[in-house]
Amino acid sequence: MLSAASKSAYIRISLCLFLFYFSWSTSWSFLAIWLGDSIGFTSTQIGYTLSINALFALAIKPIFGFIMDKLGLKKPLLIAVAIASIFAAPFFIYIYQYLLTTHRVLGMLAGGLYLGTAYLAGVLVFETYADRYSRAFGFEFGRVRMWGSLGWAVASIFAGQLFNINPHINFMITSCGAIAVLVMLTTLRTQGEGIDWQAVNASRKEVVNRKDVRMLFHHASFWVLMLFYGGIIWMMQSAEQQFPRYFVTFFADHQTGNAVLGYMGFVQSACEFVLMFSVPFLINRIGARNGLLVAGFVIGLRLVLSALATHPWMIIVIKPLYGLEMALLLVSIFKFLAEHFDKRLTGTIYMVLGCFNYLGITAINPIAGHYYDTYGFAATYLVMGCIAWLITLAGIKFLGKQTHRTPEIFGGHNRVSSLPESK
Repeated sequence: MLSAASKSAYIRISLCLFLFYFSWSTSWSFLAIWLGDSIGFTSTQIGYTLSINALFALAIKPIFGFIMDKLGLKKPLLIAVAIASIFAAPFFIYIYQYLLTTHRVLGMLAGGLYLGTAYLAGVLVFETYADRYSRAFGFEFGRVRMWGSLGWAVASIFAGQLFNINPHINFMITSCGAIAVLVMLTTLRTQGEGIDWQAVNASRKEVVNRKDVRMLFHHASFWVLMLFYGGIIWMMQSAEQQFPRYFVTFFADHQTGNAVLGYMGFVQSACEFVLMFSVPFLINRIGARNGLLVAGFVIGLRLVLSALATHPWMIIVIKPLYGLEMALLLVSIFKFLAEHFDKRLTGTIYMVLGCFNYLGITAINPIAGHYYDTYGFAATYLVMGCIAWLITLAGIKFLGKQTHRTPEIFGGHNRVSSLPESK
């Protein structure tokens, strides 16, 4: 049973994630469609635009990760991200759209700087903080993150219809939601009794330094995790970013497709919400390593099934599998990091993993966009799904066996996982 302080902390951090994902979803779900329909970009051009967004996020994330680990439970970085998000409406309406249509390269760079900071890196700031806050007050991260999924789901109910009326409405709701996030952040308690500082591992005697971070890159176990986790994320996210454009082709017209896409976003996120509550039970039973492997298999399955879909009902049934993937990945990766690595460095490690993910996505998006234009979405998804399966098979060998033993001690801290060293 949670104490009164822990229950209050749970409600407040859950509301923060709910509001952040609500505001983000309203605009982000339709970004690829907006770039195609409103700006007139081809799949290849959209791929380059999304890659530049990822490239900026790649540069920003390690900085954010290092700052997060320095701050512990302090909130300045979250507040900065929330403030940046408030400017979504004026940025999209008055800056981004104008620059993309008149000065394309400058527009892409401006979009990469803003979107990379406020959302692509910003979401990892919120998730990392939520994981740390959960450990501080003794509840499961998955049961906090599920409220983010619910926020995405609620926004999806009406986002598609509003987008059909005018995308500017979506952008304005995003800004208003960010204001609510900022207000909610001011209510989070970060000092006083009831905080388990040992679980957070953020005491003044064990502050994070550059040597701690450099040590990570000296161990093969860390590289194995990066290559596996990065590989399946590359396939998953590169496919997902332009998936809305594929989805709407199954319907008689784009407006119908946009509306159905919004409704399916609700179903997908509602599934993710339920799974975020229940998946921790599964991961606690099968282990974080096996949870990551199951996620890799499901990612490949969704992409292959998407390639084989021929009717609207098929793509509608397949779409919610993304919610299962997200639940498995998020719960498994945070548990894996907590089990195998120094808890003080979870923020930095998660940000480094995010950087590696976006490095791959930056490279893959233009290639995927070219293949979408040349061979079609279905053929490209079939290849990407098979690649995800191959990476999962490699993970069975190189991620090692599921283990519950305590991480080894290096330099006085729990440092490195029990993953096998490379030979």
